[in-house]
Amino acid sequence: MYHQGIMFHRTKRYHDALKMFSEVEALLPNDRSVYIQRGLVYQDMGNHNYASQDFKMAISIDEDFAMSYFHLGNSLLR
Repeated sequence: MYHQGIMFHRTKRYHDALKMFSEVEALLPNDRSVYIQRGLVYQDMGNHNYASQDFKMAISIDEDFAMSYFHLGNSLLR
């Protein structure tokens, strides 16, 4: 489901990607990569509020993962 979400994102099928990442989140709620990927989808959709929430969740799971901060900063700037 995770990789399917990535493929949906790459093909701009954003709602399908969100659905896949949300399903993965239900199974793996402590996996930072799910929140980062879903946040990137929200970013591409222009929904920076939801994107920021997902990036903050990724940071709360692993505060040493720099990409979470990078993507959060991008969303906050927009």
